[in-house]
Amino acid sequence: MEANNRNNNLESKKYEMLASHIEMFRKAFGAYLEQCGRENAKSAESGKLTEGTAGAIIFENILCNYYETLISALKKLAEYDRKYFPALIETYEELWKSAPRLKDRNYLCPYLLDLCKFLYEIKETGALTFFYNLLIYCREIPFLSLNGEKEKKLADSYENVGGEDPFAEFRKERRERIADSFDENSFNKTFDKFFLILSGWREKTEGYYTKDEIFFMNGLFIMDELADCDYGSDYGEERNGGKNKNMFRKADNYDENTYLYVYGDKMKEKIVRFYEKALRHFKRAIDYNPGNPRYYYEYARCLKNSGKSEEAEIFFKKAFDLNG
Repeated sequence: MEANNRNNNLESKKYEMLASHIEMFRKAFGAYLEQCGRENAKSAESGKLTEGTAGAIIFENILCNYYETLISALKKLAEYDRKYFPALIETYEELWKSAPRLKDRNYLCPYLLDLCKFLYEIKETGALTFFYNLLIYCREIPFLSLNGEKEKKLADSYENVGGEDPFAEFRKERRERIADSFDENSFNKTFDKFFLILSGWREKTEGYYTKDEIFFMNGLFIMDELADCDYGSDYGEERNGGKNKNMFRKADNYDENTYLYVYGDKMKEKIVRFYEKALRHFKRAIDYNPGNPRYYYEYARCLKNSGKSEEAEIFFKKAFDLNG
């Protein structure tokens, strides 16, 4: 008993010390950040860099590393004691507000997905419901669907081997077409609304959602983000902001042989477990609210993706009957 108490005290002191170090790190970095801001303003005033470019350079090279360090430490604290959870969310919020508003760069989605994965791991189901809804909304912000860094690498690769880029004109036409179709007002409106929705996270992460909503959104997250993901595809990168590449290569027409062929035995078992867990969540959502056709539809989709096509047909029909 005494030994257990001693170990608990040591563990508690370790995390208290980590919290103290985080606070010192914040204060030390604050002074440095102020200096960076002054240098940034000077560069913008002198015309060396535009304000947006200078802000992006500081964010990508300094700020995001600072916030990622804080987030990593705060995750350890929040996992140990939920009293640190608000500090973690506030740090993500600071990060998003510090990120430059660039129409061709999505700094929001990758960190939101990272947060959702952490919430799933520590079983914060109410918070996951809110932030996964926010991630789905965030993917509707009309960022330019154009990866400038990837295009530059392609052009450089031809130049390095002394050849001409046969698709240069095609890419130029595509860039112009995307830029012409971009709606600045829609971008600004949806971008601002993101922070308006985010401001309600405190009231909506505990006791706000019904049990069926929580089970449903948690099941959807497991199915669409953990089990059914695409490794390094253009769609996956653009959808999540290009930062967090998913773990597995997506396969269509799932069955056990497909899993074994594409992933190997070990990965197949992991994905099957994800689908089984998602199915349990959808089933609980249906039990709590049997009149919602969306719950039957996603349950059926999960059954189909996990190789149970015949059973899936029953629930697809149920969803359509309820919806009709």
